[in-house]
Amino acid sequence: MALDLKARYAKLLDTAALIIESGNEGCTIYEIMKEIGAKNRSSAFNVIETLEEMGFALYQDKSSKNAKMTVYKISSENATKWKRNLLDSALSQDDIRFLNFIFETVSSSTPLMNMSGKSFLSRLKMVLSSKKDNFNPQLSQSGSYFNIGSEYFDTLLTLLEASSEKIKCHLRYESVQSERIVEYDIYPEKVVTIDGAIYALVYNNYGSFQMLALQRIIEIQKIRKEKYPISNAFAEYREDPFPFYQTEEEMKVSVLIDNEQAWYEVQRAWPKSVSFSLQDDGSYLFCLTTKSLYGLTKWVLSMGRKAKIIEPEGVKEYVKQELDAMREQYN
Repeated sequence: MALDLKARYAKLLDTAALIIESGNEGCTIYEIMKEIGAKNRSSAFNVIETLEEMGFALYQDKSSKNAKMTVYKISSENATKWKRNLLDSALSQDDIRFLNFIFETVSSSTPLMNMSGKSFLSRLKMVLSSKKDNFNPQLSQSGSYFNIGSEYFDTLLTLLEASSEKIKCHLRYESVQSERIVEYDIYPEKVVTIDGAIYALVYNNYGSFQMLALQRIIEIQKIRKEKYPISNAFAEYREDPFPFYQTEEEMKVSVLIDNEQAWYEVQRAWPKSVSFSLQDDGSYLFCLTTKSLYGLTKWVLSMGRKAKIIEPEGVKEYVKQELDAMREQYN
């Protein structure tokens, strides 16, 4: 009789990992009993039977270790398949979406991680370690990586599912502007991290784009009956180097960055709309188009005197005003 997979989940994974690790030697029923803490052989046999039902094909060999004792093995050609099946069994859809989010967040910060979460997972299936400690499916504990408490993790998973599956949601949100809790419907498009905090880029039912801070979401509910009305509506956002602060008309900007700082800036994973060229003195001239004066200013000021806006004049004047205001604060 098949085991209750939810109740016996860890034992199934531990047994599969043990058999993979045993390689050509295989393992006996008593070794399986010890691994899963079973008090009798029937419990171990039930685990083996369930594994076979899940597609983990193994065979019995009486010629190894002890001729009087059956040894359970897998063929070398099935080892890779087992590892793939283990990953599929160990990760839920929420787990996979969360891993995608982690890998895409990392890869967006540097061209050295030029891969999507999905492509990484497909590679992971091929090279997954057979050590049983790697099969713990409790990925929700990783939420602390993004400086969020466990109470916000379910909200993050809901946003990831809604943006992936194009699901309309109803939201209760603590608004900074109005200093009250507001309710409205949203269409989540992308979940992103900015300076270690998590935000959702959404289209709301008032017909405008909006950035929502994860920790200000009081409640979010999926509305599965509603059809998501937007397709590729956010393409222009993704081409903007500062996509999440768009409040201005489109402007073309040139920024000169000295060679010491430019070495770091050219390594960033910029969108195709950004170009840069090496100058005779070793500096780089960055040319970009953006709708975010705030994002641009924040980036330029973060580099101090190592960056200088060349054009347009209006943006240069705005940055000068910001510098004068900063200087005034410390007088």
